[in-house]
Amino acid sequence: MNAPAPQGFPQYPYGAPRPPKRGLATGWIIAVVAIGVVVVVGAVVGVFVLLNRGSSYDAVDGKYGAAPLASCDDVAARAGNLPPKRSDTPLQGSKGWLCTFTDPANAVTVHLDVEVNNAQRQRSRFDTQTSSAGYVVDPATHVGERAAWGPAASGKSCDLMVLDSNATFKAGIDDWNEAADDTQTCKDRVKAIAQVLYDVMQPR
Repeated sequence: MNAPAPQGFPQYPYGAPRPPKRGLATGWIIAVVAIGVVVVVGAVVGVFVLLNRGSSYDAVDGKYGAAPLASCDDVAARAGNLPPKRSDTPLQGSKGWLCTFTDPANAVTVHLDVEVNNAQRQRSRFDTQTSSAGYVVDPATHVGERAAWGPAASGKSCDLMVLDSNATFKAGIDDWNEAADDTQTCKDRVKAIAQVLYDVMQPR
């Protein structure tokens, strides 16, 4: 026989009572709170990315970027034989500039391009250009770490892209008075300009 239960305690004919079931309302509350946390975290991350979007090159991880870059005019002064400057445009989203020198009377144009950013990004872009955009690496051109000639080089038009740490330099010439089959002369002229560009851009 079962011993009588102490006074004041309710009797349960089938043993100990089961815990009450959690209602549907509780589940919905937990789900709403979880979604709210995810939304808030996502918003914070989005604001951080937006605020830092325009200054990614301020934290570059290579030898270029800590000091101010030399200008397009600095390169022209060192080269000494470039046509008159036609345009000088700062890059958007990266540290660097685009510069064009033109002599319309002789149909000669020189293009210079300097870009400084994250080293890994610059190397990736260089690899993309040389693997799928027609640029051909030239081990015999000893400017920077690696150099590659642009596609469809001829005596009338050719350009050279140079990768060095976290910077990419480009130099190109369009000279419509030259013979189309004299590609080597065009390359020699561009290589000399690219060397001046590289030398001037070295951090001091």
